[in-house]
Amino acid sequence: MKRGWVWVALLLSVGINIGVLATIGVSRARTKARWERPREAERNPPFERLANHLDLEGEAREHFMEIQQRLFRTTRQHQEVLQDLRTELRREVMSDSPDAARVDQLLSEVGARHMDLDRAMVESVLSTRKILTPEQQKRYLEVLDRMREAQRRLGSRGDRIPARPVRRPPPPDRP
Repeated sequence: MKRGWVWVALLLSVGINIGVLATIGVSRARTKARWERPREAERNPPFERLANHLDLEGEAREHFMEIQQRLFRTTRQHQEVLQDLRTELRREVMSDSPDAARVDQLLSEVGARHMDLDRAMVESVLSTRKILTPEQQKRYLEVLDRMREAQRRLGSRGDRIPARPVRRPPPPDRP
């Protein structure tokens, strides 16, 4: 009788081990498949998705893509320079004896670079609007509004900030 229980226990143990190994194998296969699958952004870049959303075709689509790619390259270049300027500014401010003239110069350069970024964005939007129909312009401006709102919520550097100011109750009156 005891021998029968040993076989049952052995079969249960083998069954459980096979189940565990199968679960691990399936999990690894899914993970591998996920990594091998091209990401959505790689399959369908953001500019293409926006062009699809705007129903752009032919020459208008090509021109739209050129404008967006130019803005992307310009923005990336300016942001790299901005990051270097901010690092240099931080180093100067944190140094043992900060040079006020150098700080002012760096602040001016940061401001000028921000103005260049704004100018590039405005030129891109104006150029894009010229190639769109009134209905496409409406959808394009709605997308820009949603992007601006998302950026406002995330902050300029991606930090989360509240969507609206936090209101604190007034302090209780003290007698």
